[in-house]
Amino acid sequence: MPKLTGGSADYYKVNVDMPTSGGEAYMAECNDIIEALGMEYDVANVFKAAWRVAALRQGYGKPGQDDAVYDGEKIVFFGQRIIERAK
Repeated sequence: MPKLTGGSADYYKVNVDMPTSGGEAYMAECNDIIEALGMEYDVANVFKAAWRVAALRQGYGKPGQDDAVYDGEKIVFFGQRIIERAK
């Protein structure tokens, strides 16, 4: 199992082979998208948790992660904070 360091990790990277707008394939990183969209802390946490759920389903999730329960709970928790902020 890879060592968790808190830094950049492969499970936060994805190859985009057929970009919607055309052009060359590229590698997207979760954090780059978060920063490019200026996501708030709670929105970014929902996005990262959803990303990890999808990565896990494809067989390259966070080391030690064997199901989506933790990230599902994170999505609910931070989703509620988004709702409260919007009210």
